[in-house]
Amino acid sequence: MNLRKTILVPFLPLALAGCNDAIDTVKNGRMKINDQYTVDQAFSNRSICGSVDWDVITDDRNRELVQYKCHITDIEPYHERERQRARENLLNGFDLQRRAAQAHLEPARMEVESAENALNKPRPTSSASLDSDRLSTLLAQDELLTENPPSRSLQNSSSPQVAEAAQRYFLSYVRDPASPQFAAHKQNERVLLQAMEGARVKIQAAIDEERARLSEVQNARGRDSAAYAQQRLNRAKELYENLQNSVAAKLQELDAQHVAKLKQFDDAAKIESVAEVFQWVVKEEEIELVWSGLEGTYSDGKVRMSGHIDRLGSLQDVYRNSAKTYSDLRQKASLM
Repeated sequence: MNLRKTILVPFLPLALAGCNDAIDTVKNGRMKINDQYTVDQAFSNRSICGSVDWDVITDDRNRELVQYKCHITDIEPYHERERQRARENLLNGFDLQRRAAQAHLEPARMEVESAENALNKPRPTSSASLDSDRLSTLLAQDELLTENPPSRSLQNSSSPQVAEAAQRYFLSYVRDPASPQFAAHKQNERVLLQAMEGARVKIQAAIDEERARLSEVQNARGRDSAAYAQQRLNRAKELYENLQNSVAAKLQELDAQHVAKLKQFDDAAKIESVAEVFQWVVKEEEIELVWSGLEGTYSDGKVRMSGHIDRLGSLQDVYRNSAKTYSDLRQKASLM
C-alpha cells in the first residue's frame, strides 16, 4: 500500500457571522464549465455521495475557503482488494528472494552427483584415439599429396620442393602427346611425383610422431583419471557443503526480514473513510476553485490528501454525475 501522499496542514473551521453568506455565494454560483446548473445543484445531488458537507475553513495561508466534501460510500471492498493485492505482491517478493538465495544450490548438487558418477564409472583399458589440430593438419597434407591427378593446391604447399615442382608442372601442362612440349610436361610430372613422395614420407613420419605423443597423453590421462575424479568429487562436496551453510544463513536472515516487513505491513494504518473535496475562494460575488482532490482518514487518526490529476475532468464528472463507483474517482486522484 503506497501512503506517500501530500499531507496538508489541517484546516480550521470558522465560526464567523459571514460563513453562511460565503457558502451561499458558492452554492448559488455558476461555473464557466457548465453554467446551466448552480454549484449546489451539481455538487449536492451526486449519486456517489453518502452525504455532503459545506463548511468555511482557513487554510495554511490564512485564506478563508468554502469547502465541499462528498463522503463516498462503499470504499471498504475496494481498499480491502488493494490491500490484499499489495500483501500478495509482498509475499511474492519474499518468495523470489528465497529462490534467488537458493539459485546456486541445485547446480552445486548436480556437480556432486556428476562427480560421483564419473568416479564410479568403469574405465576401459583403451579408448578412442585423441585428436589435435596438428594431427588434422598433417592428415590433410597427406591426403593432398596422394591425390591423383595432382591438385593445383600443391602450388601452395608448405614444402618448397613440392610447390616449385607443382608450379613448373602446371605451367607446362599439355594434354596432346603430339605437342612439342609434351615431353617436357611429362618430365615435370615425374619431378612433381618424386617431390610429392619425398614430402609424403616426411609427413607420415610427423603423423606417426604426433600420434605417439597423443597416445602418451591418453595413457597419462587414463592413469590419472581416477585420482582426478576423486579430487573433483572432493571439491564438489566441499563447495556444496559451504554453499548449503551460506544459503541456510541467508534464508534465516531473509525470514527475519520478511517477518518484520509483513508485521509492518499488517500493522500499517488502514483507510477508514474517503471524501472528495473541492475548495473555493470567494471574492465578493465571484468564486474561484483553488483545490480539489480526495481526502482519506486513516485508523491512526491521520488525514492524507491527494489532488486531482485532472481537475477539469473531475469537474466535468461532477456536472455529468458520471462517477458511479469509488474506483472511478481514484483514477483521477490516487490516495493509497
